[in-house]
Amino acid sequence: MFQAFIIKILAEINIWIGFLLRKRHILYNPAEIKTILIKRTDRIGDAVISLPLLLELSKRFKATVLTSRYNDFFLKEFLETKIFTEKPLSFTQSIKIIINSFFASRENEKNNIPRYDLFLDLNGLRELDIFLKIKRANLCKYYASFNMGIWSRLLDYTHPRYPALFAKKHILDSYKELIKGALDIDMNFPDFIDLSDKIKKSDSFSKKDFILINISGIEKFRGPSPKVYAEIINKISFAGEFVIMDELGRPHFEEFKKYIKRSNIIYLDGEFSLWELLHIASNSRLYIGSDSGISHLLQIPTNAILFFGNPAQEVWRPYSRNPYKNKSERDIIIAETKTSNNLIKKVIYNKVWCRPCFDFGCQEPRCLSFSRNIVAGELNSTIKGLFQID
Repeated sequence: MFQAFIIKILAEINIWIGFLLRKRHILYNPAEIKTILIKRTDRIGDAVISLPLLLELSKRFKATVLTSRYNDFFLKEFLETKIFTEKPLSFTQSIKIIINSFFASRENEKNNIPRYDLFLDLNGLRELDIFLKIKRANLCKYYASFNMGIWSRLLDYTHPRYPALFAKKHILDSYKELIKGALDIDMNFPDFIDLSDKIKKSDSFSKKDFILINISGIEKFRGPSPKVYAEIINKISFAGEFVIMDELGRPHFEEFKKYIKRSNIIYLDGEFSLWELLHIASNSRLYIGSDSGISHLLQIPTNAILFFGNPAQEVWRPYSRNPYKNKSERDIIIAETKTSNNLIKKVIYNKVWCRPCFDFGCQEPRCLSFSRNIVAGELNSTIKGLFQID
């Protein structure tokens, strides 16, 4: 906890320095920008959440998305991509890169002719090494990003804030501001993406009209433990089937089985591709899971309830053009909206002062302390409403 607190203080100082060093005005003509290289080399969740932005940009520009081998298999289904690294850096690796880059040179390889008009950095300081490699290789004429602290001096346009840290708005709304400043475009995103042409039917799973529950996420301080999931499910009034999924290797199934007392449980223990899981989610009545990359994808085609642990829910929750309405019971807050295609999205989280904690966590994280009775009551209310709609 102390380590996370120190990092927050240093990050705040760096952001203020970047605010003073930032380029407040565009140093190029936005009308001349035709080709864009977009950095999206991070995790699947970030790729999924930013997909509406990437698709809209690809309609207006010749856009290439810089990916990692880790997320390229997903993004290449939608956009032109270029693999630039193997996998995203861990948080510790990112911190080391930042520290080692304090005296980064602005010099480029002068003999290189830029291949792209604009480098659009959606990560900010995260994976600073990739930004510096692109800059030194002179791959782009101009560079735009969020506040990068002292590295803001290397940009041709700097958004004054850093969206994922200390932010109080959805990441896509921050992207809108970046695009307005960097390209002078007022951009609107849909709150639903039709992924039906990407869905792949699974031959080993054909059930319909069930509740899909993903019990992973406790290790990253993203959501409840398998025990808590089981105890909540025990209290839900639902005569249909609960389909339980987990991360690869199913490390949480055994613990979950110790506490579940219901018989209407199906375990998703086969091998499924991302697109097969998307098909399963599209057939479910409701998806329940913790904030994670897979949850952000699987919640798209169905109603969804997501638990949030350490991440800021305002930044990463399902995007909706309609406002979220909050209600609270004790320290638990439930935020609810309905998207333009009439899907219910809810997020459940505890009100704590220490969010985000950068996945460091603590011995007894209050952000993961969910009341079984309160959560079960909310789930019962949601399920009852869904069946009344029919």
